[in-house]
Amino acid sequence: MIDCTRAMETNDAPATIAVPQDDALRALLAAIVDCSDDAIVSKTLDGVITSWNRGAEALFGYAAAEAVGQHIYLIIPDDHRAEEDEVLARLRRGERIDHFETVRQTKDGRRIPISLTVSPVRNAAGRIIGASKVARDITERQQSEALRARLAAIVDFSDDAIVSKTLDGVITSWNRGAERLFGYTAAEAVGRHIFLIIPADRRAEEIEVLARLGRGERIEHFDTIRQAKNGHHVAVSLTVSPIKDSRGHIIGASKVARDITERKRAEETLRRAHEELEERVRERTAELSRMNASLRQEIAERLRVEAERTQLLTRLVLAQEEERRRIARDLHDQLGQQLTALRLTLEMLNAQSADQTDVRVQIETLQELARQLDQDVAFRVGELRPVDFEERGLRAVLTDYVRKWSKHSGIPVRLHATPSTGERFTSEVETMLYRLAQEALNNIVKHARAECADVVLERSPEYLSLIVEDNGIGFDLSSVGSIGGGVGLLGMRERAALVGADLQIESTPGRGTTVIVRVPAHAAATRIP
Repeated sequence: MIDCTRAMETNDAPATIAVPQDDALRALLAAIVDCSDDAIVSKTLDGVITSWNRGAEALFGYAAAEAVGQHIYLIIPDDHRAEEDEVLARLRRGERIDHFETVRQTKDGRRIPISLTVSPVRNAAGRIIGASKVARDITERQQSEALRARLAAIVDFSDDAIVSKTLDGVITSWNRGAERLFGYTAAEAVGRHIFLIIPADRRAEEIEVLARLGRGERIEHFDTIRQAKNGHHVAVSLTVSPIKDSRGHIIGASKVARDITERKRAEETLRRAHEELEERVRERTAELSRMNASLRQEIAERLRVEAERTQLLTRLVLAQEEERRRIARDLHDQLGQQLTALRLTLEMLNAQSADQTDVRVQIETLQELARQLDQDVAFRVGELRPVDFEERGLRAVLTDYVRKWSKHSGIPVRLHATPSTGERFTSEVETMLYRLAQEALNNIVKHARAECADVVLERSPEYLSLIVEDNGIGFDLSSVGSIGGGVGLLGMRERAALVGADLQIESTPGRGTTVIVRVPAHAAATRIP
């Protein structure tokens, strides 16, 4: 067995290769060539391939059986064939070509960079009879070199200052960013101690940084001060990383320094602005506190006045209800009796004038007027009397009133009431809605000239609502301060406000009027009988 680890190094190949005469030596050399990782190919001076080792098979993709006997152009791109002709010419002159970097083409068409060493092959008489080529794939090396070049360019053209140093603090590299930031050229800085740019009062800080680097630590975004060539101090943000050799040993440090002068200036401006803002906030807070105390006093005073107003309005409403009761009683007791006496007198006169046709007609006319007057007084007395909601509830009482009002006024009215309005509500809410319905309907008789009207009583999760709408002549809201008659718009709104309700009037000349009363659900809370 042949040990391929004994294979010769390509770089140490002899200037010429003589054809060996000893069979054992020839076998040994053939085994070394076949086991080499490099591609080793031999060819005639005409370019015909005469040998093709395993390394060539692996590198170019052709088996030895495919390559031997073919022209060397098999693996040479068209644009490099002139180069091969020059190589053959030099070989004929007995020259050796070392580490010639070029491009070759694989079986699948890929172009690969290689480092080529070409040596002439001589026979026993010393005559050149061919050439031996040792080719090494340098793709990874070129990629590595390109990467190093790109990284070097990035470092050199970075706006940040990038500096490397030994663990003793000696500067080993200095990019253009460092030149701009600190004012020293690379020639001035490299070889000097890093203390060159560190103020005296910051040197202990650098010693601590070196100690941490020696332990393999990385220091990120460390804000500090450095000193430029002109003596000015520069605020910088430092990132410091250890540099390791191929065995992982820490041999130095890399520093990336970014000028943060503008940032520090902005931070200082922001800090001052923040302090000023804090002071203004404190002053404004104190002012608002004083205003708030004054406002609380004003609110308390308004609440007191509103409470007194509500109490006054409540007493007024109660007084109105009492006055209604008194007027109704007086009308019933006095005017009612007088109307009854009048009707009886007219009946007696009618009987006595049986043979006086003209007088009898006049008496019957007076009787009809007395009857209508009696009905009207009875209706008004009914309106004025306090309503007892205890037994029937708002919907039933309102339904009965609307029916009587329609009959009395001669105006058709449609009543729409949702089922949930049949429940009981607080007595204040029921009384308020009933009285406002009365006022709105009576205003229709007095002012609207309506042909019909609608009354809606509905309940939603948010409101208990009463809507009274007519198709009358309407009016201009902007020019009317009161609906007219009764308690007027202001009185209606104040009455609604006593239970937290809102009253709205919608009207347009020629298009009728709508009165809307909305009581918040919590204010109209259903009362348990």
